Amino acid sequence: MNRIYEFLISLVVVVVLFATVALFLPAKRVVVNKVESNRPVSTVFDVLNGFNRFDEWNVLRSDRMLKSQVSGPASGPGATMTYSSLNRSTGEGKWELVESIPEKKIKFKITDSSMGNNKFLTFDFYRTGPMNRNVGINQTYEVDYGWNLFGRYAGMYVERNVGDQLKAGTKRLTTFLATIPKLSYADREQPISFVDVPAANVLVATVIAKRDNEVIATAILNKMAWINKIMAANGLKAAGPMRIVTNEFTSDSYSFDVVQPVSKDGQTEGAWDIKTEAEVTFEQLPAGRAATTDYTGYATGLESERQIVRAWALVQGASTRDRAYEEYLVPVQQMMTEDAKFKVYWPIK
Repeated sequence: MNRIYEFLISLVVVVVLFATVALFLPAKRVVVNKVESNRPVSTVFDVLNGFNRFDEWNVLRSDRMLKSQVSGPASGPGATMTYSSLNRSTGEGKWELVESIPEKKIKFKITDSSMGNNKFLTFDFYRTGPMNRNVGINQTYEVDYGWNLFGRYAGMYVERNVGDQLKAGTKRLTTFLATIPKLSYADREQPISFVDVPAANVLVATVIAKRDNEVIATAILNKMAWINKIMAANGLKAAGPMRIVTNEFTSDSYSFDVVQPVSKDGQTEGAWDIKTEAEVTFEQLPAGRAATTDYTGYATGLESERQIVRAWALVQGASTRDRAYEEYLVPVQQMMTEDAKFKVYWPIK
């Protein structure tokens, strides 16, 4: 009997000691992680302002057994992701974007199976670096254990557990941002959008030219002369604007394809018997999707437009493929005027 009393007294002492220590432990825990990027703040903000690129900045999706569903708006407050996994360490939960201040702040409310309530992950953005061209990103994780004494003990390890996850997510984020062109698509007059591009039958001629406007224009006209010759010989008609498809763009040379969509007596499908010459080839391009925008200005600005379109597409969750191209909506002779009009495309998967 004495041993039972001793055991009970020891147990009471342990419980009292456990509770006393827990009462002095913080009821709330905060974990902060910082990183810097040289991408435009608008780009960084858009990557984090929703779930289009959640895989690129959060380690949660590294769980191969994870199943998730996104609901609400594509971005901004109300965007929500619910998830579940057979992996017990992941469990199930929900992320909801509850606050979004453009280029300033993004706040997520987190519900998961770990201890604690009122869990939030906040991103704060600020200008930094040379001439304030870079963006600093502060990640702040908050959790409230309240009077859950076991939770307060669990909070002793949140710096290691959640902190390590934030650091791993930061590494993923900076790696992804490095793949996005530095040019900003914010505050554009012409919007960028996704469109369906129909299949096309085309005649193609390749050019490798010096980075000189007159040389490039002359090369395009020469190749179009060959293409027109093939069109006339095969009874073909133009079925849309001429396209310039970029192969390689360097500091001193420009390699591109001159592409002319064609039609033949209303025929758009099936095998075509086209006779070509060495300068020109015939191709049948499949239908697909692309990011696109309109551009008005000198042709020298097209490379920037191509990269801007690609940056926007990547942020929206798309993966670009193949090569960018432009439709020339003015004669080649007018490509170097301030009111020259083009339509820029970058195909996506």
